[in-house]
Amino acid sequence: MKLALAETFLWCLCSVVANVLCLLYRRLSYRLLGKVKNLMEMWKVQVVLVHLVLLVCLMRIYYQTGPLTQLEPQKTMPEMGLQPLADRLVVFLAEGLRADTLFSQNCSRASYFREIIQRDGLVGISKTNVPSLTGSAQVALFAGFYEKPCLFHTAKFDSIFNRTLKSDQGRVLSFSKISDLQDRLKNNACLTKLKNSTRLGIFVSLKNVGGASPLDLKYQKKLHNTHRNIRDAFDLIESTFDDRRTTYLYTSAHGLTNLGSHGGGSDEERNTPFVLWGAGITKTKMVTSNVETNKIDQIQFAPLLSALIGLPPPVNNLAMLPHGFLNESREYERKAMHLNALQLLTQAKEIISRHERGVFHKWLPKNSDLDLQRIAFYQNQMDHLMDRGWGGKALETSMLAIKVAQKSLKSYFGYYYCPLVFSTAMALLGWQFHLLVKLSSDSQDSKDKRRGFLTWTSIVLISLGLLLGELVFLQWASLLTIFCLIVPFGIWCWTLAELPIKSSWLIEPLVHLIWIIPTAGVIIVTLYCSCPLSLVYASCVAFYNRRGWVYPSAKFLAWLALVCLLSGFLWSLPKMENLMTTNCRVILQTISMLLVMLRPLFLMENHKWRVWIANGGMLVVGGIGIYFKETGKPFPLYIMAANWTYLFYAFASVLFSGSSSPKSRLQLICFNLLTVHALLSDSYTSLFAQGLIIEFQIGSEVHEECRSPEEEVAAKEERTLTPSKHLHLSYRFAASLLLYFYVSLIGTGHWMRGFTYLANTARLFLPDCCSSLMPFLVLVHLLIPSLIILASLQAQSSFGRQEIRSIFTCVMLICNAVVFFFVVFVPHHENWPTAHPSVIKALLAQLTVILLLACDSWVVFLFRGLNMIRSPAPKRRSPIIDDPTVNSSVV
Repeated sequence: MKLALAETFLWCLCSVVANVLCLLYRRLSYRLLGKVKNLMEMWKVQVVLVHLVLLVCLMRIYYQTGPLTQLEPQKTMPEMGLQPLADRLVVFLAEGLRADTLFSQNCSRASYFREIIQRDGLVGISKTNVPSLTGSAQVALFAGFYEKPCLFHTAKFDSIFNRTLKSDQGRVLSFSKISDLQDRLKNNACLTKLKNSTRLGIFVSLKNVGGASPLDLKYQKKLHNTHRNIRDAFDLIESTFDDRRTTYLYTSAHGLTNLGSHGGGSDEERNTPFVLWGAGITKTKMVTSNVETNKIDQIQFAPLLSALIGLPPPVNNLAMLPHGFLNESREYERKAMHLNALQLLTQAKEIISRHERGVFHKWLPKNSDLDLQRIAFYQNQMDHLMDRGWGGKALETSMLAIKVAQKSLKSYFGYYYCPLVFSTAMALLGWQFHLLVKLSSDSQDSKDKRRGFLTWTSIVLISLGLLLGELVFLQWASLLTIFCLIVPFGIWCWTLAELPIKSSWLIEPLVHLIWIIPTAGVIIVTLYCSCPLSLVYASCVAFYNRRGWVYPSAKFLAWLALVCLLSGFLWSLPKMENLMTTNCRVILQTISMLLVMLRPLFLMENHKWRVWIANGGMLVVGGIGIYFKETGKPFPLYIMAANWTYLFYAFASVLFSGSSSPKSRLQLICFNLLTVHALLSDSYTSLFAQGLIIEFQIGSEVHEECRSPEEEVAAKEERTLTPSKHLHLSYRFAASLLLYFYVSLIGTGHWMRGFTYLANTARLFLPDCCSSLMPFLVLVHLLIPSLIILASLQAQSSFGRQEIRSIFTCVMLICNAVVFFFVVFVPHHENWPTAHPSVIKALLAQLTVILLLACDSWVVFLFRGLNMIRSPAPKRRSPIIDDPTVNSSVV
């Protein structure tokens, strides 16, 4: 009885708990869904989601989905009856060493290697891939393929060191310092294990070579010390093993520009030196002509190094074994080339088999140079040639098979290129039409009812999208490809649903074309060459303050001199290499820090004493940190902690400053953020950013002072905006934002020729060995000028504050036109390194909207708590403002 009562009680208790948990879960789910619904209805969230989808479509066009998996490796050289040329492989990989730096002045900087190479080695130039990054270079060197940013791909790839570990008694050692390698070799216990290894791979990553301009004395000193340490390590290895069975490679992951940046596709960043010596290497004299002759692609090191230690190429290798580098019999080179051909044909067989598993492969185009029958015939042909003793013919056959396999792989990797280009172009056109409809509706203040999704057009579009997705799925395409192909159907369905039933779709179509096409054309030209932007910038701001030319004042002349200085600097920036030398760099950095403190005095800003102490003290701490960095002394951790503390303080203090007016808060934002920018800058970058901000602020004041009394009276009498005037002002503000955004990008050295960044951006915030937070600091440094421009718009312009959605709609229309140009009119599937700059330009134009939206959201947050002065609500949606042209910055 008691047991039955206890069971009943427990059952009732569990039932009550379960009901309570279900009730709480349902309430939390409703609240969460409600918040998600409200969030999705926010226009900024919708814009970001659409642009992220378009960004995924762009990246799917340009970037492959990753290397093939589940491939079997080929035989090793011992399995084919030949002994490897070397038992050990030692790779010294530097960062930021370009070819002309090492081989200049008759190879004087390679003096430590001259004797070694003339005895048993060679030198040359290796061409890296783009973007020129360390991680991509390691994949190219040791896996044999150029790693492009792979979408949703996390599979591991095969490499030389991975293959070494899987061999019998193979060992791999990795070091970040040469001294660590020397300590390991001097350890008797470790040395015994290494000597008992059949294969040994040693990788030394020399990250301390980069970090400054190649013109800097500090960089040259580090390079000299690195070469001396490599020579010492070589002598230690040779004396330790004493069998001349070690192969050495010294090369660089990427080069550096004279500004100390990398990540782009310039020859300075892509041309890296290599010094190859030791067992199995062809001997040559170290002269400049040999350097020019021995040019290979960076991925060719993978089959070369594999052949030296008797291993097959990595399974995803896409390169051909360089001819004439191996100092061995022709039979060894022939078999190494044969393994290379088999490995590439295996990849081709896998991708062709995958294509032929599709339902519609018989009716789809295919590569005519290679099929499964030809792949199977290759081995029989090689056996036939060897039976007849035609080794030279067999070598030529293997090389031909490699070229055909490479061509076939390239064809199938880009199989869906044309459909993806077409679908992305249609998605961009649909999004453009949607934005034009929204902008026209906002300008007319239209409240007409929309068509909605329950129309025959929407049903047909959705049905066609689903049908296309099913057909491509049956062809065994990836899910990401299917998604990108059906995106335009969804965007056009949404666009047609937003069309008004009664009113006109677009107002003044010619006005849209007049603003979009020329502005987009200027951006396209700017992305290829920065010189035209300096002329556009100078002419636009001069036309904006054209009234000052009639009655010039002292402030106008000072503003004009600053405009000429900034535009002249933009024009001549590519040739100003001497700015990155040690003396100029430190002097310019000191001047920029002084200007941070002098600018508020010059503009007569009113700050509290604690603001002056915080910013001045932080600049002093930053100057001390730069002194430690430049002199090579140990960098104190408390300086890094102080910099990080101030970075968060600079933003948090704005919200708790007690400012009572938008003007005072704007001044505090400028002061704090320019201090952060100075700490993140190097050489001239902070100086340029401050000059641009000063020009923007003084230009607005000059514009207001030059207004005539008649214009002020007319502005007060005409207090409403017509749809046409609203449209023109929206485009004017959008063009102004884009102009200052791209001017700041060029002037501060970011993202114009590629995803580049200055090497010293985080030198006061991160140690040299830590780079994980570098992208965050680069992004902060990049966006600070745009943050200040948008903050000025928020504080000083009622039109910019109230009609920010219309302004950003115009920004999106212009940027999407730029992206459409690069997608449709620039071929990208021919040669990836050549196409990379255009790809980066398209991605930059797409990211511009997201970055500016992020800046605007942060600016709104910084002005939280202030009673922003707004004009009385008019009958129309168009805002009532005192002067619609005030602070639009560019006319």
